[in-house]
Amino acid sequence: MVVLLGCILIFMSHSLINSFNYQIAMAKGGGSGEMGNAMTISAVSELPTMFLFGYLLKKKSSVFWFRLSGLFFVLKSIGTFLAFNIPTYYAAQPFQMFGWALINVACVYYVDGIMEPQDSIKGQAYMAMTITVGNVMSSLLGGWLIDAAGVGTMLICASLAAFIGWLIVCLGSKEAKTA
Repeated sequence: MVVLLGCILIFMSHSLINSFNYQIAMAKGGGSGEMGNAMTISAVSELPTMFLFGYLLKKKSSVFWFRLSGLFFVLKSIGTFLAFNIPTYYAAQPFQMFGWALINVACVYYVDGIMEPQDSIKGQAYMAMTITVGNVMSSLLGGWLIDAAGVGTMLICASLAAFIGWLIVCLGSKEAKTA
């Protein structure tokens, strides 16, 4: 169950960046066009990981990929924070390849591997719940942080949430029985 808390924090970080992407693009010197370009880079970079996950799963276990995905959420949020202009902001987007894309598929195999077969749907529902809770938390916190302290502070909080979430996932996840 502690892994769910880690996932909530990771997804909160992810949603802080994606929900407030326009404000981030503005802070880096861009606008809606640059925000759209950044979202496109992120989305396109996800595709190879999703298509090739079966191959990745033959190389390492689902728990390995599940844990690794958290690191890439940390890297993307720190990269977004450190970006000082639009090109460096764009450079942070491909971290999505092993962040969102990887956790999105790895968690399915991970949950199926640690849950009894009759409970795997319940496990998938718990994972979906972590996304929802992370989104709600980021919506409540993100706007307030930006208004009170600016985009930079919000990105620091996103980075901290991703880092703490990643640590929790690494320490709390266990080897799957299968996959």
